[in-house]
Amino acid sequence: MTTLDARIARLEREKRFREWFNFKRYLEGLTDQQLEFYVHHGQWPEPVPEPLPPGASRLDRMDRKSLIRLWEEHEREFGSRTGEELTLYCAHGHWPEQPCEERSCLKSNPLTATNQ
Repeated sequence: MTTLDARIARLEREKRFREWFNFKRYLEGLTDQQLEFYVHHGQWPEPVPEPLPPGASRLDRMDRKSLIRLWEEHEREFGSRTGEELTLYCAHGHWPEQPCEERSCLKSNPLTATNQ
Protein backbone atom coordinates (compact mmCIF):
# COMPACT_ATOMS: atom_id res chain seq x y z
CA MET A 1 0.00 0.00 0.00
CA THR A 2 1.40 3.37 -0.93
CA THR A 3 1.71 6.23 1.51
CA LEU A 4 -1.17 8.00 -0.21
CA ASP A 5 -3.40 4.91 0.00
CA ALA A 6 -2.57 4.50 3.69
CA ARG A 7 -3.40 8.14 4.36
CA ILE A 8 -6.71 7.88 2.49
CA ALA A 9 -7.60 4.71 4.43
CA ARG A 10 -6.75 6.46 7.72
CA LEU A 11 -8.90 9.48 6.78
CA GLU A 12 -11.82 7.26 5.76
CA ARG A 13 -11.57 5.40 9.06
CA GLU A 14 -11.53 8.69 10.98
CA LYS A 15 -14.57 9.89 9.02
CA ARG A 16 -16.51 6.70 9.86
CA PHE A 17 -15.54 7.07 13.54
CA ARG A 18 -16.69 10.70 13.67
CA GLU A 19 -19.97 9.86 11.95
CA TRP A 20 -20.56 7.06 14.48
CA PHE A 21 -19.64 9.36 17.39
CA ASN A 22 -21.94 12.17 16.25
CA PHE A 23 -24.84 9.80 15.60
CA LYS A 24 -24.46 8.00 18.97
CA ARG A 25 -24.23 11.35 20.69
CA TYR A 26 -27.36 12.56 18.86
CA LEU A 27 -29.31 9.41 19.76
CA GLU A 28 -28.35 9.84 23.40
CA GLY A 29 -30.20 13.16 23.52
CA LEU A 30 -33.49 11.83 22.12
CA THR A 31 -36.53 10.94 24.18
CA ASP A 32 -38.08 7.48 24.02
CA GLN A 33 -40.95 8.91 21.96
CA GLN A 34 -38.56 10.49 19.45
CA LEU A 35 -36.65 7.20 19.13
CA GLU A 36 -39.87 5.26 18.61
CA PHE A 37 -40.95 7.72 15.92
CA TYR A 38 -37.59 7.30 14.16
CA VAL A 39 -37.81 3.49 14.35
CA HIS A 40 -41.36 3.34 13.02
CA HIS A 41 -41.11 6.03 10.33
CA GLY A 42 -37.42 6.04 9.38
CA GLN A 43 -37.22 9.82 9.78
CA TRP A 44 -36.93 12.34 12.58
CA PRO A 45 -40.05 13.91 14.06
CA GLU A 46 -40.83 17.53 13.24
CA PRO A 47 -39.33 19.73 14.46
CA VAL A 48 -36.03 17.88 14.20
CA PRO A 49 -34.59 17.40 17.71
CA GLU A 50 -31.59 19.55 18.60
CA PRO A 51 -28.31 17.79 19.42
CA LEU A 52 -27.03 17.83 22.99
CA PRO A 53 -24.90 20.83 23.93
CA PRO A 54 -21.13 20.21 24.25
CA GLY A 55 -20.28 18.35 27.44
CA ALA A 56 -23.83 17.04 28.02
CA SER A 57 -23.24 13.56 26.59
CA ARG A 58 -21.60 10.73 28.50
CA LEU A 59 -19.49 10.22 25.37
CA ASP A 60 -18.02 13.70 25.83
CA ARG A 61 -16.45 12.55 29.09
CA MET A 62 -14.80 9.44 27.63
CA ASP A 63 -11.22 9.31 26.42
CA ARG A 64 -10.56 8.69 22.72
CA LYS A 65 -9.12 5.22 23.30
CA SER A 66 -12.35 4.07 24.99
CA LEU A 67 -14.45 5.67 22.26
CA ILE A 68 -12.41 3.91 19.56
CA ARG A 69 -12.99 0.57 21.34
CA LEU A 70 -16.76 1.20 21.42
CA TRP A 71 -16.75 2.16 17.75
CA GLU A 72 -14.71 -0.91 16.75
CA GLU A 73 -17.14 -3.12 18.67
CA HIS A 74 -20.01 -1.45 16.82
CA GLU A 75 -18.22 -1.93 13.48
CA ARG A 76 -17.71 -5.65 14.20
CA GLU A 77 -21.39 -6.15 14.92
CA PHE A 78 -23.01 -3.83 12.38
CA GLY A 79 -20.35 -2.74 9.86
CA SER A 80 -20.75 -5.51 7.28
CA ARG A 81 -24.53 -5.91 7.54
CA THR A 82 -26.84 -5.20 4.61
CA GLY A 83 -29.85 -2.92 4.79
CA GLU A 84 -32.15 -5.96 4.86
CA GLU A 85 -30.24 -7.49 7.76
CA LEU A 86 -30.38 -4.23 9.70
CA THR A 87 -34.12 -3.91 9.06
CA LEU A 88 -34.72 -7.45 10.32
CA TYR A 89 -32.56 -6.73 13.39
CA CYS A 90 -34.61 -3.62 14.19
CA ALA A 91 -37.90 -5.48 13.78
CA HIS A 92 -36.96 -8.75 15.52
CA GLY A 93 -34.06 -7.92 17.82
CA HIS A 94 -31.78 -10.59 16.32
CA TRP A 95 -29.83 -11.30 13.13
CA PRO A 96 -31.20 -13.39 10.24
CA GLU A 97 -28.85 -16.29 11.01
CA GLN A 98 -30.29 -16.53 14.53
CA PRO A 99 -33.61 -18.37 14.83
CA CYS A 100 -36.67 -16.60 16.17
CA GLU A 101 -37.17 -17.76 19.73
CA GLU A 102 -40.52 -16.78 21.12
CA ARG A 103 -39.10 -15.41 24.41
CA SER A 104 -36.42 -13.22 22.82
CA CYS A 105 -37.86 -12.22 19.43
CA LEU A 106 -39.38 -8.74 19.48
CA LYS A 107 -42.00 -9.82 16.92
CA SER A 108 -43.40 -12.45 19.28
CA ASN A 109 -43.54 -10.14 22.31
CA PRO A 110 -46.65 -7.92 22.08
CA LEU A 111 -45.12 -5.39 24.48
CA THR A 112 -42.12 -4.71 22.21
CA ALA A 113 -43.39 -5.63 18.75
CA THR A 114 -43.26 -2.93 16.09
CA ASN A 115 -46.29 -1.96 14.05
CA GLN A 116 -46.72 -3.87 10.84
